[in-house]
Amino acid sequence: MTANLDVALRQRVFDTVLLILPRVLGREIPAIADSTQLRGDLGLRSATTLEVLLELEDSLEIQINVEEIGQANMNTIGDLADYVARHSTKD
Repeated sequence: MTANLDVALRQRVFDTVLLILPRVLGREIPAIADSTQLRGDLGLRSATTLEVLLELEDSLEIQINVEEIGQANMNTIGDLADYVARHSTKD
């Protein structure tokens, strides 16, 4: 069973990722869309992906179970936002 999508949280996740990525990657990020690929377009690696997730937790005061997140949930920014909006819990 799939959890319901919290649309407001999804938008907050997307907006927060836009703020976090330049800091984590140490460079300016061009226009980003739901379909922007985290690895292919942005060059995120395992360590930087984990850093993004941890900063999302801190910024949005939520908990993300990083052990349950799969590669299919990390292909694009939209995938990540969907996953977090469905599977995170409040701190």
